[in-house]
Amino acid sequence: MNAGLLAALLLSAGAARPAPAPAAPAGATAEVRAAVDGFVRAFEALDWPAFRACFAEGATVFHPAPPHVLRTDSPESFERAWAAVFERIRRNSGRTAPPYFTLAPKDVKIQLVAEKVALVTFHLPDGETVGRRTVVLQKLETGWKIVHIHASNLTAPVATPPSTPSGR
Repeated sequence: MNAGLLAALLLSAGAARPAPAPAAPAGATAEVRAAVDGFVRAFEALDWPAFRACFAEGATVFHPAPPHVLRTDSPESFERAWAAVFERIRRNSGRTAPPYFTLAPKDVKIQLVAEKVALVTFHLPDGETVGRRTVVLQKLETGWKIVHIHASNLTAPVATPPSTPSGR
């Protein structure tokens, strides 16, 4: 085989390799974090319009405790479940103005799993209970919106891992 043909084959083989995946947009992680922070602040204030605006239409939720043990997956079940959560927090807070409680997400991890999809996980330590949250967001025309939340609580004593640089 002559050198010219060998060089051409090697160059064409290199060109046939798949291109590397495009890097995430520079500000996407910051945008996702801002969306999650906005959700947390709206929840702490029990500000229903701001809270609801954090979610995409058709969002689903697995709540961490009864009475909402099944997935909320219709607008009616979403509204009903969150209205009950808001009322319980407002009633039990002893406060007459926001914030009605404080959430302090720890070990926040943001994973951009696609150009317009992000997976955010964090812990909510509270004494002997550790809340674990998984939030899936999608970038829509109106910004990053929550499409799913999976919330669970562990009631056994659990050592809280040290915060990572992306944590709060």
